[in-house]
Amino acid sequence: MSRKYYHPASIFFHWLIFTLVILALGVIELKGQFPRGSEPRELCKTVHSFLGQLIFIAMAIRLCVRLKYGAPKPLNLNKPLLVLAKGLHWTFYLLLLTLPIMGFIFLQAGGKEVHFLSWAWPELISPNPDIKKIFKESHEWLGNALYFLIGLHALAGLWHHYLLKDDTLRRMLNKIKPSH
Repeated sequence: MSRKYYHPASIFFHWLIFTLVILALGVIELKGQFPRGSEPRELCKTVHSFLGQLIFIAMAIRLCVRLKYGAPKPLNLNKPLLVLAKGLHWTFYLLLLTLPIMGFIFLQAGGKEVHFLSWAWPELISPNPDIKKIFKESHEWLGNALYFLIGLHALAGLWHHYLLKDDTLRRMLNKIKPSH
């Protein structure tokens, strides 16, 4: 389905996921300020894990919303830029679904229980230091790549708004009125 504007649910989940990602990245960076094994460091890791699970759930819902309501047609019809933008969006979706799964795997492979609210996930992966190492390093590398992609995404939005002077950014801010 083609639209001229984003559905309000798409806008809500975009900004919810943005907020959750910023919090998850912030708390994992904060973790490094505390000594290994300390209570604040462990709390940072627990909060990061919880936020990752929320990101996964919000991303799954966001994809369902996108499938149901679609996305507006791009305003800039430059073919290479359209391919780049579409690739960036689907890379975001893939990373934001994959990173929480990778975190879950490396925690369980490290012999740790993973909790969601007051519920402990069943052990799906037996402790295995080799698997833990691979998934932990991949999770960290892709998490760092996410910083770059977030910056690129923000710059693209600003480029559309200030240089191209189109409504691409305004559509995600719900600042234009739909004309069905």
